[in-house]
Amino acid sequence: MVELCFLLLNKVITEEPTAAVKMAESQIVPPCKLYRLFRVYDPEVVAVMTILLGLFQVLLGLPAYYMSINIKVLHLCPVFVGAVFVGGGSFAMACERTPSRKLLKSCLYASVFGLLVGLSAIVVYGYAVNDIKSVKTCESEEFTEFICPKQEVIEYFKSISALLLVYDMGALTLQGLLLFSAMKGLKTN
Repeated sequence: MVELCFLLLNKVITEEPTAAVKMAESQIVPPCKLYRLFRVYDPEVVAVMTILLGLFQVLLGLPAYYMSINIKVLHLCPVFVGAVFVGGGSFAMACERTPSRKLLKSCLYASVFGLLVGLSAIVVYGYAVNDIKSVKTCESEEFTEFICPKQEVIEYFKSISALLLVYDMGALTLQGLLLFSAMKGLKTN
């Protein structure tokens, strides 16, 4: 009886696939992946760099919380923008690891949202750096010794804002690459 089961299983396993199985296998659509825009472009590396630049912006939100001289809620901008960039990079990384059309569309939408948020952050950071001139320094008689924003603090604020601006521009460039890669990946599949 056992030998008969083994013979039947052996016959079932070694049989040629039927015509219906062959037809179904030939119609399987390859998974959607991020398109490689040029030879040295690796979407996984771009996704990791986007995540890192987003994390740097989130971390720079902490000193911006204590340094918001002219814009009282400036610390919220790098935290939100950084979180959006981390999300966009995470979608791109997930798209590389487990490719699917739905995930590629999500990556596309996250990249578009990241570009819009990044462009608005450039406006906010640029305004923060340019409006710092309106902050009164200690030379004015209105300030007492204890609440005076020193010139060093203002320079430190300028450097933090400029760093946020540079990180935002870098992440915007990477988000743009991910956007074009996702668009091209959806078109080719």
